[in-house]
Amino acid sequence: MNASGQYRTLGIVLALGLAGLGSACNTMQTLIPGAYSSRTQAGVESHSGTTKESDKLVVLPLSAADLDCPIVEVEDGAAAVRVGGPANAEVRYQFDIGDTARECQPQGSNFSLKVGISGRLLIGPAGSPGTYSTVLKVLVRSEADQKTAFEKSYKLEVNTQGAVQAPFQLVTDPILLPLTSKRLNDDYSIFIGFDNGHNAASERPRSHRKPAQTSSN
Repeated sequence: MNASGQYRTLGIVLALGLAGLGSACNTMQTLIPGAYSSRTQAGVESHSGTTKESDKLVVLPLSAADLDCPIVEVEDGAAAVRVGGPANAEVRYQFDIGDTARECQPQGSNFSLKVGISGRLLIGPAGSPGTYSTVLKVLVRSEADQKTAFEKSYKLEVNTQGAVQAPFQLVTDPILLPLTSKRLNDDYSIFIGFDNGHNAASERPRSHRKPAQTSSN
């Protein structure tokens, strides 16, 4: 089923009571207000290829604007989950990931990470409107030792309310991790995806990270 032509960015208003965020994002401000979207530049400072000594040191107190929050990466092959036969006409329903956001808040010698994900449930030709569920996984990897620092599976349950599609959104509870440096994007990787029975994120090679182009929405 080709659903790409039907999709539009979902606006989600979630009041999280977050303060002290000095960096703006575009469409995903509605998911985590003030957080970095997957479509915005990953770092607050430009990366020149050299690291100053001041960038390595964590000087307290810090604010969220001081931290280079890790980008959110969708795991290969896990951006959608489809239920039904292999042919388009046999598809009952499909879940898709649409957009992501993340926020890092300093908490003394640690930092608190929130990950936001929005997407949609689509009803296929062989399905009917109703309530359907799936599992969405969030994994954080420490780049220093390539070990999993956090991993959790979240159950999504979406009701289309008689329609052929419905939005969903997920914002994780705060994830507490060691505050290793201001450039957390160099120290941690965030992977998300539908749990399709594989866990390749913990062994996935680190990608070459360049700041993403800002969306022109």
